[in-house]
Amino acid sequence: MDWSRTKSIFIWVFLILNLFLYTQYLESYNEGQLMEVLGETTKIEARLKDDNITYIALPNNNENAAYYSGEIKKFLPEEIPFFPNQITQIENENKLIVTMEKPVKLQESGGRNPYVEFVNGHVHEGNAYVLWDVNEEKREATFFQKVNNLTLYYNVRGYVKIYWDEENRVYAYEQTMLEKHEKVDKQQNLLTSIQVLQILYGKNLLKPDSQILEMNLGYSTNVQLTQTQVFAPTWEVRVKLADGTQEIHFVDAVQGNIVEIQNDLSEIVEQTEDMEE
Repeated sequence: MDWSRTKSIFIWVFLILNLFLYTQYLESYNEGQLMEVLGETTKIEARLKDDNITYIALPNNNENAAYYSGEIKKFLPEEIPFFPNQITQIENENKLIVTMEKPVKLQESGGRNPYVEFVNGHVHEGNAYVLWDVNEEKREATFFQKVNNLTLYYNVRGYVKIYWDEENRVYAYEQTMLEKHEKVDKQQNLLTSIQVLQILYGKNLLKPDSQILEMNLGYSTNVQLTQTQVFAPTWEVRVKLADGTQEIHFVDAVQGNIVEIQNDLSEIVEQTEDMEE
């Protein structure tokens, strides 16, 4: 008997067997992982249904995004953007207080929102801001600056607020700006929309008989009082409660933490200026 040949045959048989078993293991493991994900998804969907928490259409994506940084814009007197019909003052080096010599009528143009139309036409780099809130009672509209083309939520150093009178004429606005946006880290895999709902549900932040109105991806700021700031990818979740009121929740899109954001910009401004003084 040729033992050398027989030995080689046994070695090849064992290699093929091991390769087959390893392949079976991988298939079983991946199937288990998939079933676990599907199981968790099915479980949270069932729980939402049981609590009559509804949603129309969730973002269906496997997005990724990076952390970004930015610097607080300091406005120098000689660098104040010039617009006709405007008187501009600098407050604390980083905020422009602008008064219109002749109030400007809010009006639509080409079907565009009148507030957006005003900011794009009368504010320095106005298209770098996105409309966030309109308060008809106070007659003011708030815009947040964009980072990586996504909304930067409630950063006192990156917003525009416009004010108008009873005749819908803008008579003043204020502006702060973050500049030199740079990618800080590599692209990060983000939590999916259903994973975010699972986190909110687990924290008892989704109440029975409520409706998920929309989910958007944006950025939140880790620290707001330094010259250079870092922005983290963040999910914004808008929820309509049974009584008709609305809540907005923010979730870190990478870590899954609930982001506590002070949502009164005027109070943030006041507190920040007190600290600086």
